[in-house]
Amino acid sequence: MSHTFYLNERRPNFLGVTVDKPSPDVCILGVPFDSGVSWRPGTRLGPQAIRDASLNIETYSYRYRFDSEKLRIDDLGDLAVIHGDTQSTLAILERTVMDTSLFGVPIFMMGGEHTMTLAAVKALKPDLFIVFDAHTDMRDEYMGFKLSHATISRRVSEVIGPERILQVGVRASCYDEIKYIRDRGIRTISSMDILANGMGFADSTITELVKSSKRVYISVDLDVLDPSCMPGVGNPEAEGISVHTLIELIDRAVDKNLVGFDVMELNPSYDPSGISSITAAKIILEGIVKHAVAKQK
Repeated sequence: MSHTFYLNERRPNFLGVTVDKPSPDVCILGVPFDSGVSWRPGTRLGPQAIRDASLNIETYSYRYRFDSEKLRIDDLGDLAVIHGDTQSTLAILERTVMDTSLFGVPIFMMGGEHTMTLAAVKALKPDLFIVFDAHTDMRDEYMGFKLSHATISRRVSEVIGPERILQVGVRASCYDEIKYIRDRGIRTISSMDILANGMGFADSTITELVKSSKRVYISVDLDVLDPSCMPGVGNPEAEGISVHTLIELIDRAVDKNLVGFDVMELNPSYDPSGISSITAAKIILEGIVKHAVAKQK
């Protein structure tokens, strides 16, 4: 299978680990696109920042007592995006994800602008979409555009159905978004719910939905985290959840039925310490390992 038409030349692999196995356990794909940002550009630099950070974190997961050095993680490189053209880039990404899905393993995508998640959802056709995000992203259009980081979850709901969406950690919406969510019965757990009452309800809701689903897609907009621990994002929002809470909830969401997982909206331009990039790499690592452990059961 050839991806050379859609992908740029490979950079140093995620984690820098090379395992001699006949087939991959997971695939990694970078999407360095941010032409549709509305405030702070720079998320196009996210994929490479995550790779660079991953080379300096340990491969062993204490959470799962498992070393990811045992896994073949195929980093396919970055998508050959068309800067300034959201529609064409989404089409290229959709075809690339469809090709990559033939490996029969989950695709972990690094962004880049959250709009790109739509292409992966169209290609992978999940029956459950769990999105961790500070913003509901349910506008019908934003600044005159139907395809935007502020409309991504609305577009996903139109593709797979609102009943197949769970939003976690949200805390920023306009009235029209709230009305759309209520009218269509979209499941939503705010960061206020978690901060005030703990993660019990989110935990049980995610666990129940994942068990009853066959194809799960997880999307992490890094601004779901509080800006105190995740400053390097395009649209930070106060009163977010902690890194530990996020990874614990991801643990409940990732199972054998995972088809796709993305970590989006890292903006290294606002991450002078590098902590945001390191955290993004850690989130991906824990997701990869949890899937490997789940497959062994």
